[in-house]
Amino acid sequence: MTLQDLLSDIHGLDERLRELEQKYGMLTDDMYMLYRLGELEQSKDLIRWVGYHELRQERKKAYTNALRERWVHLRQAQPGMPIPLQQVAA
Repeated sequence: MTLQDLLSDIHGLDERLRELEQKYGMLTDDMYMLYRLGELEQSKDLIRWVGYHELRQERKKAYTNALRERWVHLRQAQPGMPIPLQQVAA
């Protein structure tokens, strides 16, 4: 996946997570802690919420790794020079 694909996935997952947070009045991190402790009753929404959260964590890790590789490549191409921000084609 490209950086742009990963970023798009992360934003889409953020939107779904926000919807569930608003529906249940709880932040995702708190839901996940309670889920891991076995404190929440299983439901379709809970399974979906956990899945979105875990997938977001995976995508975020992949994004971080891909970005790091990109910056290493750019740094090697222009040693000692500031790296300019580059706008992505829409």
